[in-house]
Amino acid sequence: NAKQIDAAAVQAQLSSASPTPVLLPGERAELAFKSGRDTVLITDKRLILIDVKGITGKRVEFLTVLWSSISGFAVETAGSTFLDGDSELKLYTNIIALPHFYQDLRKAQADLFAVQTAIANKLLGKDAAPLKDVDRRTGHVDPKTSWIGRGNARPLDADEMDRVFHASPPILQGGERCEMAFKGRRDVVMFTTKRIVAVDTKGLTGTRIEYLSVPWASIVGFAVETAGSGLDLDAEAKIWTDMMFHRGGGENDPPQPYRSYLTFDFNKGLVDIFAIKRYLSVRCLGADKPNVQIKPSMLMISAPDKGMESFISKIGGDQRAIDVTELNQLLHGQQQMLLDDENIIMAFKAGRDTTAFTNLRILSIDVKGITGKRVQFTSIEYSRIISFATESAGDWDRDSELKIYTRNLWNLQKIKLDFRKGKADIVVIQKFLSAMVLGSHDDAANYLNNLGTTPTAANPVTMATFLSYVTENSVKVDAHATEEHLRSEMPVLVTDEHVEHCFRTGRDMFVFTTARVLFIDVQGLRGKKLLYLSIPLRVVTGFAVETAGHMDRDAEVYIHTDVPAKEVIQQDILVKRGDVMEMHEFFTEKLMF
Repeated sequence: NAKQIDAAAVQAQLSSASPTPVLLPGERAELAFKSGRDTVLITDKRLILIDVKGITGKRVEFLTVLWSSISGFAVETAGSTFLDGDSELKLYTNIIALPHFYQDLRKAQADLFAVQTAIANKLLGKDAAPLKDVDRRTGHVDPKTSWIGRGNARPLDADEMDRVFHASPPILQGGERCEMAFKGRRDVVMFTTKRIVAVDTKGLTGTRIEYLSVPWASIVGFAVETAGSGLDLDAEAKIWTDMMFHRGGGENDPPQPYRSYLTFDFNKGLVDIFAIKRYLSVRCLGADKPNVQIKPSMLMISAPDKGMESFISKIGGDQRAIDVTELNQLLHGQQQMLLDDENIIMAFKAGRDTTAFTNLRILSIDVKGITGKRVQFTSIEYSRIISFATESAGDWDRDSELKIYTRNLWNLQKIKLDFRKGKADIVVIQKFLSAMVLGSHDDAANYLNNLGTTPTAANPVTMATFLSYVTENSVKVDAHATEEHLRSEMPVLVTDEHVEHCFRTGRDMFVFTTARVLFIDVQGLRGKKLLYLSIPLRVVTGFAVETAGHMDRDAEVYIHTDVPAKEVIQQDILVKRGDVMEMHEFFTEKLMF
């Protein structure tokens, strides 16, 4: 168990003028803890883990974890017995190889809440203004419901919780406000101006308490689920974060969501689950996106399927475009599912379920159960999307597809939607996502408001035209000609996006633009089935180029990303038809300057 030591002394040992110049000039050590020979140092710029190895201790590892890589944290007080005498610091990261870091702190020899304050100051940022029109339940008296359903959270007086958690224990920052608070049997959850705080009381005596903090910036998506009928007493809120999950280690150690997925149950008779959804929408989405609209004629809006067509669509989960006018009115109605400045741009229906693309998010409405009273509303903001792919329908396919990848690594990392052939225009969907995920929102508004008739990407004549000017494998293709085709025959690029490099391998193409890496995969004998995979440059975390050897025909480019299942992408370049160092220069300019 670590004990707190003098941070100034550690700073002197590791300063830029010392024999071990680990700290940068001007970097300030704030807190330090020592356990055996190892040290944990909290500075104003990073967390440093110092691991002394070997018998002599001459081999020392200095591991730096940037504050931007830490997505959540928790402190846990010590228990009441001598066997449970240590408090604990827990840090949760978005680093696959280092999902979490735990440090036991010796009781009475480390200030646990000073540690909590130091971490909070690094991760939570500036004070945010309290939201208006939030029911804080001021003066509310806890009804302490019956044992039936008592584990489901009930509302508390947010003002009282604000006073308590600013004083003892001092969890909240000075300018931070508690806006909503709820209590189950012993546990409490608070929604504040900066984070979600989950207070978990443990053990028989309840002296061991964990305070988990999830900053709003770490939330990838959220959902609320209404209560069902009969004995279904709870409504539910679900939170997906960018923290790493537990991968597991075999049959007896299965994967666990850990802090990548959190759920909170609420008493359906005491808590308005739609008020929670509206609150989460404002906190997680904001309302700074433009009022974008799209012409209904472009969406291939169709009448509901009938007979066998209806049966096949429901079984297959095929989405068809629907008119957004009525849906907009419904979701802006009594339950206020959408924010005031939010409007639905396009919507699709499959069976009882609906998917809506608004100017703020992708909203999925999943109707569950026989009665349909239990409904889940899932929201994903566009900035949380790290990659997307569209696939057109082929000769023998009924569906085109959309795949969306998010920063959540649990069960929200990949979302797949099938669109019925002839019932939705996948090109319009692809172009809209490109504008929202890659470009500015003004670009999305300008594009969608002025978009004319869009040709379908499944036209075999167009495909032949598109590929007619390249004939060899692993060769560089003229960037200007590629851009012309990606704006006319294949309208993929957004307004301010330009092609800088393009390579062809067989029938497939790698296109490197000012905003993304675009992989075009031509499938099927006739080439009518096309996959467009877009990886924004902002999620490219590293790159490497490898020159060709004496016996090699190809040089290689390796692209490292945050996208699940696409962590490393390789592109071969025929030496005689492309310069691999041009790609090194491209990624250096885009990622480092």
